[in-house]
Amino acid sequence: MKKLLMILIFASCFLKLNAQYSINDYKYVIVEKQFHFQNEPNQYNLNELTRFLFKKHGFKPVLESDVFPSDLKSDYCLALQSEITAKGFLKTTVTISLKDCNNNIIFQAEGTTKEKDFDKVYSYGIREAFENFKGLKYNYVPKNATANNATEEVKPTKNSSDEVEQLKAEIEELKKEKEVKAQEKVAEKVEEPKSVFEDNSKKLKTNNTYFEAVVTDNGYNLVDAENKKVIHVLTKTGMDDVFTVKSNNGLVYKKDGKWLLEYTKGKKTIVEILNIIF
Repeated sequence: MKKLLMILIFASCFLKLNAQYSINDYKYVIVEKQFHFQNEPNQYNLNELTRFLFKKHGFKPVLESDVFPSDLKSDYCLALQSEITAKGFLKTTVTISLKDCNNNIIFQAEGTTKEKDFDKVYSYGIREAFENFKGLKYNYVPKNATANNATEEVKPTKNSSDEVEQLKAEIEELKKEKEVKAQEKVAEKVEEPKSVFEDNSKKLKTNNTYFEAVVTDNGYNLVDAENKKVIHVLTKTGMDDVFTVKSNNGLVYKKDGKWLLEYTKGKKTIVEILNIIF
């Protein structure tokens, strides 16, 4: 009798443990922003690929670098932590582990590939590992759901044509995100134009003469304030605070609160600071 009682208690605990670790208890999957075998976040677009494949299999993936949903912020245990590792030389094995907030492994899948190209091997391995997700039939069920809600009839899955269209849309979304990130990286690399004060190829001069700007039909005449002679004739260019100079084919423009006259003399570019009174 005691033996039978012990068996029943053990069986009860085992069933409770399995119920506690059901994959359907978790609403989100957190995807690492950088795997251990990457030199930088999202190298070869692998992290975005992983998020895409989780989404394809019905999960709600969230990148570590994303802003978490409010319910996940208040309850981290709503999510499984995805961890991807890779090992091997002649044959690479990629392992995807899903762990709960207590670091228990809830699900694990492996994919192997003999691909040698470094920028393809992990992509192929990850895709192979995700083939094991097909039989999961993941469907999030909140822990506080009623028995009726938990036993509701599952809606029929989309037909193959709908799935193809959904995949196409998701692929296009990934492409757009990748293009935006590429443009942001290019923008970061573009240097700000040097100030004329920092450009050694330009010789900066200070003109001590004060000029009065006399309005004309298409610009200004700069008149020497002392001898009242017209020194420069400025013509509008269509851009604010930029004028062409008739006398030396140069430009007068405003930069950092100063009016500058820029022209070429021989092989040198001369920049003069003009004192203009409007």
